Amino acid sequence: MNYGNQGFYTLQFDGACRGNPGPAGAGAVLFDENGNVLFHFRKGLGYQTNNAAEYHALILGLRHSIMKGCKHINVQGDSHLVINQFQGSYRINNPHLRSLCDEALGLKYNFSTFGIKHISRDFNTNADAQANLAINLQEGQVEEDCFY
Repeated sequence: MNYGNQGFYTLQFDGACRGNPGPAGAGAVLFDENGNVLFHFRKGLGYQTNNAAEYHALILGLRHSIMKGCKHINVQGDSHLVINQFQGSYRINNPHLRSLCDEALGLKYNFSTFGIKHISRDFNTNADAQANLAINLQEGQVEEDCFY
């Protein structure tokens, strides 16, 4: 289904690790403008740090939102580090995180309207659940659930 320019969508993302670093997963959830869940996305990441998993979750969600045709998006995550680095408020010293941030920033320009903000973990439980499920996936394996 292609959503085109039909309103604003919300993307929530989260990364998870068992240990840091350790087996990791990325999760994202796409909501319509009324707050209804449209999709769950999960990706197995192999062995990563938690911060890298957070970035991979952001990238996963952005890529899939683009593929679904979303043009107006509000992104939400519970990682202060990722949100602030993405916005340019925090410096990025780690070259791997710099590369992931640059990839996410490049995806931003596929949207006509783009916003990103930090939310409390309490409001990000759906994306957190997807990330934790993704830890059990093979590295690179992606799963999607559709709810429309």
